Amino acid sequence: MTDRDSSITLADTVADTYALANPSSPGPPTSVEPSPLLVPRTTPAAEPAEPGGLLERMHETGLTTTLPAWGVSAIVHFLLLSVLAMATIAPHLQRTTRSIDAAPFDPRLSGQQTEEMLSILADPAEVERDQAVGPVSTSLVPSGASGFAGLTTTGLPTPAAELTNRGPGAPGAVSGSDQPRFKLGMQLSSMASVLPTQPALDLNAGGKIAGNVTQETGSIGEALDQLAREILRHLEQNKLTVVWLFDESGSMRDDQQAIKDKFDRVASELNLNLDADRQSAGALNHLVVGFGVSLHYELSKPTSDLDEISRAIDRLPVDETGIENTMGALQQVISSCSRLMTRDRKLMIVLVTDESGDDGGEVEDTRRLAMSKHVPIYVIGRQSMFGYDRAHLLYIDPVTGDHYWPAIHRGPETAFPETLQWDGLHERRDEQPSGFAPYELARIVKDSGGIYFLLPSEENTRVHQREKAYSMRTLKEYVPDSRSRDEYLKQRNTSELRRTLAEIIEQTRGVDYKRHFPVDLSELETAIGKAAPLAQQRLKSLMAMEDRLRSLKFARDHEPERRWQAHYDLILAQIVTYQIQAYEYLACLDEMVTLAGQGKLVPEKPQVAGERKSEWVLDHARPMKAPKHETEKKVAEATALLQAVISKHPKTPWADLAQDELDRGFGVARREWSYNPKYTERNRLVPKY
Repeated sequence: MTDRDSSITLADTVADTYALANPSSPGPPTSVEPSPLLVPRTTPAAEPAEPGGLLERMHETGLTTTLPAWGVSAIVHFLLLSVLAMATIAPHLQRTTRSIDAAPFDPRLSGQQTEEMLSILADPAEVERDQAVGPVSTSLVPSGASGFAGLTTTGLPTPAAELTNRGPGAPGAVSGSDQPRFKLGMQLSSMASVLPTQPALDLNAGGKIAGNVTQETGSIGEALDQLAREILRHLEQNKLTVVWLFDESGSMRDDQQAIKDKFDRVASELNLNLDADRQSAGALNHLVVGFGVSLHYELSKPTSDLDEISRAIDRLPVDETGIENTMGALQQVISSCSRLMTRDRKLMIVLVTDESGDDGGEVEDTRRLAMSKHVPIYVIGRQSMFGYDRAHLLYIDPVTGDHYWPAIHRGPETAFPETLQWDGLHERRDEQPSGFAPYELARIVKDSGGIYFLLPSEENTRVHQREKAYSMRTLKEYVPDSRSRDEYLKQRNTSELRRTLAEIIEQTRGVDYKRHFPVDLSELETAIGKAAPLAQQRLKSLMAMEDRLRSLKFARDHEPERRWQAHYDLILAQIVTYQIQAYEYLACLDEMVTLAGQGKLVPEKPQVAGERKSEWVLDHARPMKAPKHETEKKVAEATALLQAVISKHPKTPWADLAQDELDRGFGVARREWSYNPKYTERNRLVPKY
């Protein structure tokens, strides 16, 4: 491996951790600092401290009362060795190396201390946008870490694990100027025994989503076949006006075309089953309506002319605002078209959309209106994202070739998120499907008497094509609650387990690690000096969260709903996994410092004024940088917990996310990202979907 390859690997590690701080941003890494930094209440001293000064600070903070004498001695001697080692590093990076040192952590941290850690203010200078990096050059095998690549520790015992200092003479230690400076001294909490499987429970009662919101269909044509049968069913008792309500966002063009091309399925089915007298009497007619930020009618009045309907679908424009007021559109259609309803004519709405909409807060008003007017609402749509509200589309700038990742709203499947909104380093971007409809649309469809047709087919512009179909026989034990948000909160807050999981989900929002780092060494020094203590703080907070979750094991075992058991199992496994990634993030920062001091932290594509900018970006990786003996026990714990999720909840989104964690690996790696200097400016040209 060349020095250049090594430096690229270092850069790769930094991106992932930074994106964790801003779960509100929808896209992968951005051109500038994409998410806010955690800023500790107490900033580490800028200048190197003498051993005596450190001891004084340890006495002041009470650390000497919680550490054995050998621990204090080890830290002091390590600092002395570090001062000598730093002589080989460029002077302007020496302060950075010292800022990576961390004091040992007491795992008996109280919940109050945890909340204090998590309430750290974010740095407003680093706000992530709905955009992401362009093509990147990636080398994921760091110098000196190839022996740890692809490490798996399945089936190992799970005693208490320590991430300890690697001193001279220890396994894997090196000497001289190449001796690693990664000396964090963090102790990770131990893992309890693997959680037992609970018997399956039938949860289809008490406010749960009924089967009519999980109608599995393989294609739009299949959905139209079933819609034709529904139309005929309604026509048995009433005349019918069908309003075809189309989402006009740019991401819908392929679905609109597919419906127009397959509309003859509806026509032929209806013609075969509707006698000539009823056809001539206008028993069935149609309206075509489009919506985005506002509503407009493509047909001025209902018609039974199928050619005219097809031409109206063709005329649907693309709404450039990127806003889908779905609830408002439904309300307007019901209100304005209610005049068409008579004693013998009924109104039916077919909503065609790939999003959940931007005005979900109006779901209760929309539901009440549809029920009061007896208007069934049918939806041809996509699965909700699992516990997350966004999917991402890929847009490539035709001029610069840079990549952007605009978001579309698609979920979650529940009134409030029930899963973590980050992946240990970034805001979540896995786009795992849930198997269910988005909450607002499911609630309206269920109570109005319609059907939600789930389309698992892939979409042309999606970044992650994961529209996987799940068996409803499997998911019937995991059905989400479709009650109103107020009722949902009242029910959730009666359970300590559910309430705690919700609190952890909220506490981990907006606390990503720094992801983007400058290639300029003087700027890099400052950036690493800020990022390292924040990662150390995050590691402590994650350990406290693990303790809190393990204290609720009894509550988990007695939780009546299979869905919440699965949430607990997955979140616990992820919290343990993310402790390892926090440690790996620190190891990656330390590697960057080492390479910079050796003059080896050089991008393959240097910055060119007015033409190209470059940054280091840290991302997930399989190879691990920290010494194996410092993390292998914790890796075994995390692996066992993730495998337990897969075995307890097979063929579900929970199992798929757990498998993703295993496949992605526990490491952090650095990569290089080059982009056009006008990246941010050209973001305004990215289409809104």
